Amino acid sequence: MIINIIPTIEGGGAEIIVQEIHKIYLSKNLESHIIYFSGNSVNAGYNSTTIGLNRKNPLLVFYLRKAIKKLIGNKKRKVIIHAHLTWAFFYTVLAVVGLKNIKLCYTEHDTTNRRRNIPFFKIIDRLFYSRYSHVICISQGVYNALAEWVGLKIKKKLVTIPNGSRIFTLHGRTSIKNRLPKLVSIGSLVHKKNFSTSISAISNLKNEVESYTIIGEGPERPRLEKLIYELKLEEKVKLIGWSNDIKLHLYNSDILLIPSLIEGFGLVASEGMSTGLPVVASNIDGLTEVLGCPNPSVTLVNKIESIEDWKKGILNTIESINKLGIKKISQFSSSQAKKFTFKKMTERYLDIYFNQ
Repeated sequence: MIINIIPTIEGGGAEIIVQEIHKIYLSKNLESHIIYFSGNSVNAGYNSTTIGLNRKNPLLVFYLRKAIKKLIGNKKRKVIIHAHLTWAFFYTVLAVVGLKNIKLCYTEHDTTNRRRNIPFFKIIDRLFYSRYSHVICISQGVYNALAEWVGLKIKKKLVTIPNGSRIFTLHGRTSIKNRLPKLVSIGSLVHKKNFSTSISAISNLKNEVESYTIIGEGPERPRLEKLIYELKLEEKVKLIGWSNDIKLHLYNSDILLIPSLIEGFGLVASEGMSTGLPVVASNIDGLTEVLGCPNPSVTLVNKIESIEDWKKGILNTIESINKLGIKKISQFSSSQAKKFTFKKMTERYLDIYFNQ
């Protein structure tokens, strides 16, 4: 039995990963379940359990333990519990205390977090990491950052397995020589996604860009809406919330922007590139591994909070598309994206679960 535990199933890269590997396990006739703390159960699908409590509610530990015990039942069998993201990282360890025949795995999805700014948390983190048999890092950048934080003893538990990605069909885009390009970004509306910088850059490209669509939701929405209003970009920049048809939005766009301050892997990059989209992205660990730099279809921005540098990056990409041709650019993107499949990812996960 495989149980994936994650705070919510809505939005984000980690949430998509959990849903996709769950589907693959079920297709292999493996007993797979998802337990999540809150959110829309429609997104989770078959064999999913919601606890229905906010992730900051300490009672979650007891309800999570109850849900795990209910799934396991009285049968003696090997149970794999795989936790994802911070709150699941802590609650899962506490919830399984005293339970037998359970193998704990955890996937580290980010190169950093706020805990690593507080020395005291190093002691707490190491204690919890030590309870997991394997800690999976989704990129070499994540591995390097975590290895430094957890020390030599726990470093032995770390293994790098790149995320898989939904590989969409390569889309035949039309030339942008005689029209303005459409730009798109996908991600939660949170500070680390740095959408305020990309939006500000668009204010200096009103005559070079037709539109900029941001797909996602989060606590930064009011601040971003205010910024869009102040820059008079209401007709140019749209915050459309989460969408169930990401592929359609990627197909209808010409350039993908990823202005993140930190990224563990860059799932959006891989999905966008699979459709042939050129990318303008922050030059940060985790993300550059996915982009395969140097890559003619990718423009990296070094000063990631510089509005001027993002403006230049977008203009350079438009120039590259017109110079090399959209067909050639699309082929470079598509070839890179095919390196990251869920098939490869789940094969390595299953090897860790049952053979190590």
